[in-house]
Amino acid sequence: MTTPAEPHTTPHPVMPTVLVVEDEPVIRELMAILLEEEGYAVHQAVDGLEALETVDQHPVDLVLSDVKMPRLDGASLARLLRERGDPIPVVLMSAVYAEVDLPGVRFLRKPVNCEHLLDIIAAALRESSRFTQGGGRDDWASPAPFAG
Repeated sequence: MTTPAEPHTTPHPVMPTVLVVEDEPVIRELMAILLEEEGYAVHQAVDGLEALETVDQHPVDLVLSDVKMPRLDGASLARLLRERGDPIPVVLMSAVYAEVDLPGVRFLRKPVNCEHLLDIIAAALRESSRFTQGGGRDDWASPAPFAG
């Protein structure tokens, strides 16, 4: 039995942090909820410029971004991350095809199937050197099972 002074916590590995970059608030929030329910930590940004600020201020393991956004689009965000030497994996989403030939960048067509999205994120994180070089995350293989 737990008391307020002794909360019951189950030890679990550190879960990855995903930055959701989407200018449509409803879509951004739904993506964040989906990822949080799967056990990910989530940051949100409304466009590529805000995403760059977030990456500079917080540890982020993967960027999930819309392609078409004001100020700085998703493809340009991915290019800027690569130009500055940041190997963070990026998953771009769009209703239309966007050609982006950069290492560590994957593309998903909207509407996105939730299970497919989660599979792509898990695969990108497994393949990411950010996730396997120290940091105690090399045992992580997939998101936590859905609990609700």
